[in-house]
Amino acid sequence: MNRIHLSLQWKFFLCIVLIILPILGILFAWADVQNEKQYRAQVVNQARVLSRQIILTRQWITDCGGVFVNLQSRGARHINCFFEDTLETSRGVYQRFTPSMVTRKLSQYSIRQNLYRFRLTSLNPLNPKNKPDPFEKKALHLFQKQKTREIFQFVRENGTPYFQYIVPLYLEKQCLKCHNRKGDVLNIIRGGLSIFLPVEKMRAATRKSHLKLVVAGSALIFITVFTLYIMMHRFVINPLKKLEKMTDEIGKGNLEARVALDTGDEFETLGRRFNTMAERLARGRDDLREKIAQATRELSEANRELQTLDQLKSDFLANMSHELRTPLTVIRGGIDYLNRTLKKEDNRNYLEIIDKNLSRLIHLVSDLFDFTKIEAKKIEWAFDQVDLGVFIEEVIEIIAPLAFEKGISLVYENPGEVLVEMDLERMEQVMVNLIDNAVKFSGPDTQIQIQVNKDPEWVTVSVKDQGIGIPEENLKSIFDKFSTVPSGGYGKTEGTGLGLAICKAIVQAHGGRIWAESIQGVSSTFYFTLPQKMQGR
Repeated sequence: MNRIHLSLQWKFFLCIVLIILPILGILFAWADVQNEKQYRAQVVNQARVLSRQIILTRQWITDCGGVFVNLQSRGARHINCFFEDTLETSRGVYQRFTPSMVTRKLSQYSIRQNLYRFRLTSLNPLNPKNKPDPFEKKALHLFQKQKTREIFQFVRENGTPYFQYIVPLYLEKQCLKCHNRKGDVLNIIRGGLSIFLPVEKMRAATRKSHLKLVVAGSALIFITVFTLYIMMHRFVINPLKKLEKMTDEIGKGNLEARVALDTGDEFETLGRRFNTMAERLARGRDDLREKIAQATRELSEANRELQTLDQLKSDFLANMSHELRTPLTVIRGGIDYLNRTLKKEDNRNYLEIIDKNLSRLIHLVSDLFDFTKIEAKKIEWAFDQVDLGVFIEEVIEIIAPLAFEKGISLVYENPGEVLVEMDLERMEQVMVNLIDNAVKFSGPDTQIQIQVNKDPEWVTVSVKDQGIGIPEENLKSIFDKFSTVPSGGYGKTEGTGLGLAICKAIVQAHGGRIWAESIQGVSSTFYFTLPQKMQGR
């Protein structure tokens, strides 16, 4: 799963946003609720004040017994008079206006100025226009039964929101003169004063105020976040970046890098600790370089001594091998003479033992001589173009008598002409060694398979026996000098461990490689490859 990697400043910014935005949203929502409550309370208070003022005006008119209005004036137009209370003066005819008529006229004036409207309503009105609507009817019943002092609601008419407010009107003593109703009781609910207030402007003002609050709060939050971001970038991010840069420099190996922090806080302390660490690393590096240089000088001296000793060893072995060959040749001649002249059977048995061990000694000296010459790179190679198929047949003829004695058959099919550039004598040494080892480690009445395969560039020769096999852990080490493996299945080792090492050196000198594969207890197969044409020739 891929992880999202964010810088510290982005993590800080996201944390601020995740903390502040929900809080800001809650505050704005709370402010909106409070504004709505305040708006409703303001509308109700305004309606209460207006209703109280209208009621006081009606009470004053009632206490005055009505007011006389000139019928020719603009204020007397569009009003119905149910009483013929007129007064003729030199200035004209005046009609007495009751509180109800004055209330209706004030409502007409307010409607023309689009301020508000109000009207009187009653369950049994004298004027049909004062017939209550469903809300007013419900309110009048509640006034009578539950003694409710006010009822209001928010409504929408023709898409415009209104606030409808109604309060009860009580029958007073002065009212009986006009209404002249028998059986009426004072202070009972005669009707109600219904007020309609347009609230669109007030709501818009509330929304505007809320919007200003949101904008101001958002601006304040933005300024706060921006200020915190700048402060964090200056006091946290910049010191961290300087430390990161110097850390990269030290990671690249520049232990002379130093960080300069003058913040007067923990970052400055961390910077000093960082510089102290860099100084210690630089001193440690210098000490380590000195120790490495000293060890290199000591190793160089030891290597020169080892090379000198190795050269002395190689020269000694080469000289000893050469010097040993002369007496061994003389001994070989003496044994051949004794072999021709001695007739007694016991003497001849001892002579065979001596001859067998002399052959092993001569073989050992020859291997030492060849190996030291190869190791000292003093061997002279004689490369020539040879038919590998015929060459292997000739080697098989040399080994065949030894294999015949153990009842082992050598299986080989000549692949035809396979021309390879090689040193005939040295490659014969390789083939004889491999086939001789196969015969040595194979049981009676088995067979050894010899094959030649080729491709456009390489020729591969394999020798497969049916012997005891080689442990897997020894497959690579058998080609090292002086390496031996148990033979005959009895845990004993034979030879000096130089044969396969010599084979490896000879094959590598031809530009090829040699290896072995084995199934323990079943068989072993030795392979070597030779280039059909050696490079540089």
